[in-house]
Amino acid sequence: MSTFLPINLPSRCLVYEGVEADSVKARAYQGKDEVYLAQINPTNLERNYYEVLRDLIQGVDPLKLTLGDRMYIILWECVNSYTSTLNVSTVCSHCLASELVTVDLRNIEANELPEDFKQPYSVKLSTGKEIFLRLLTVDDEIKTEKYGKEKEDDFLYRYARSVVTDDDILQTLEKFREMPAKDVLRIVAFQEKFFHGPVMESKFTCSKCGEGDTVEVPFRFEFFFPDVSQLAESFGEGI
Repeated sequence: MSTFLPINLPSRCLVYEGVEADSVKARAYQGKDEVYLAQINPTNLERNYYEVLRDLIQGVDPLKLTLGDRMYIILWECVNSYTSTLNVSTVCSHCLASELVTVDLRNIEANELPEDFKQPYSVKLSTGKEIFLRLLTVDDEIKTEKYGKEKEDDFLYRYARSVVTDDDILQTLEKFREMPAKDVLRIVAFQEKFFHGPVMESKFTCSKCGEGDTVEVPFRFEFFFPDVSQLAESFGEGI
C-alpha cells in the first residue's frame, strides 16, 4: 500500500486552477519507479521523470507543475526515498582552502510565490506593446525537449511557450525570432522574478579558518538515482 504524504509546494498552488494547497500529496519512490529513474540522462530527463510523476503526485496534474514545484519534489523525493545528505566540494572564500561540505538537503530553504501572484502576468515590451506571460511547466519542458532534438532554437521555443496568446506556438516562435533581444530578456526576466523552489545553497563553517561561508549545491542526476558510493557515504555500516 502506497503512503501519500502532504507536500507544501513553493507555488502555494496559486497557479493551479481549482487546486487547494493542502490537497497535494506525494509518496516516496518505489521499485517500479526506478525503471524510469535509472535511465534518466540529459536527453530524456523531462519525459522519463514525468512518467514517474504521474504515479507519484496526487491532487494536481503533473503536466501543469511549475518547474520550481518540480525541483522541490525532486529534493523531497531524494530526502524521503534515499538520503538527506550530499557531499559537495568547494573552496573557502576566506582562506581559499579546499573543503568537503556535507549538505543536509532538509535544510535547503525554498522561495515561495508571493501570495498575490496571478497569471497571466502583464509585461510591457520596448515597443509599448503589452504581452501576457505564465510560468513554465513540466509540459513545456517535455515539448521543448522534443523540439530541441530536431531544431537548434529550443531556447527561444521554451520562452515562446510562456506567452499567453491565441497564436499557435510556431507563430509565436516566429515573432520571437524577430523580437529585439532586450524584449526576449524581459520575458526571461519574468521567469526569474517569480523564481520559486529550492534555493540551492547551504551554509558551512570552514574547518581550516573557522569562518562561515556558503556553498552552492549543484543539480545532480544522483538526486534521482544515487550511485552506490553516495549511498554508502550516507548509510555507512548500515548498507
